[in-house]
Amino acid sequence: MSKILKRRYKQSRIEFKSELLERCEDNKALAMLLLETYVAWHHMRHIGKIWAMFRNPDYREFQMDYSKNLFGKHLSGRSDIWHSLYFADRGLYDKYARKIPECYAMGDALGIAYRVLRKGDRE
Repeated sequence: MSKILKRRYKQSRIEFKSELLERCEDNKALAMLLLETYVAWHHMRHIGKIWAMFRNPDYREFQMDYSKNLFGKHLSGRSDIWHSLYFADRGLYDKYARKIPECYAMGDALGIAYRVLRKGDRE
């Protein structure tokens, strides 16, 4: 199934990566924003896994302790690539937001950000 999906979005992803690379080379802050968005995305996934543990009755003590001491202490919200691009580069958002799934766009953007920032270190 994954190969079929990758093939379906192939042309859009190629265009997205080339435009994003061009804009990240002009603006290194955009590349850094993409890296920070990736980290925040993984933090939110981690919090989601912790909350999923609440369904397991074996973790009753953990549930009580978490609810008493930590619940409400961590901000959570949207931290995806399209949300970041909406505010950073509205043109890319408008052109690709509903054409490429978020997980593929996040991976492509992370690769572009690493490429741009590593190239800047070598120069």
